[in-house]
Amino acid sequence: MRFPLQPSVSKVLFVSAIALALPACAAFDRSDKSGGAADAAAVEAPKAATIASYLDLMDRMAPGDSLRQSAALAGTLASAQENPTSANRLRYAIALGAAGHSLSNPVEARRLITELLAGQNDLSPQEVSLANALLREYDARVALYADLARQREESERKLKSVDADGDRRLNALNAETQRLKKALAEAERKLEAVAEMERSLTPEGQP
Repeated sequence: MRFPLQPSVSKVLFVSAIALALPACAAFDRSDKSGGAADAAAVEAPKAATIASYLDLMDRMAPGDSLRQSAALAGTLASAQENPTSANRLRYAIALGAAGHSLSNPVEARRLITELLAGQNDLSPQEVSLANALLREYDARVALYADLARQREESERKLKSVDADGDRRLNALNAETQRLKKALAEAERKLEAVAEMERSLTPEGQP
């Protein structure tokens, strides 16, 4: 036999059920939030590893071992050609622009990064910051190389000027030497003519 509950009893049971459900909801909410935080950390972890991979690439491109540098550069180029993702393109630009190897080309590396940042890409904020930092480095190196080139050209110009001036002085000295030789020869000729004239004016038998 079923006994209908009184309205007051029903209200009490309803309130009790809500009271029991709230802690469970709170626990679920906390679990969901902690799970979300864990998921966020898991998503962020690969980005941190990606940044570490860029730093590892910079270490491999450091001066000291040309074979290691060539292998790293060739590997990043192949990856960028076969799978031109934003990350692979950035890695190739880093390897290409690295200082201290024979194929270093900061001008081209700067162009590649500028083109990458200007177009659509899926770089993380950390990767964008790294790319911008590299752009500043490449700008400074390109400006330094341009200044060194100007200084070298100026030095070569001055050296050529000194050589030309030395040649002019040598030519002038040779011309003056030839002039003095001709003057000396002319003076000797005149002295010989005077001596000859004196001999002709001196009576025979006189000393």
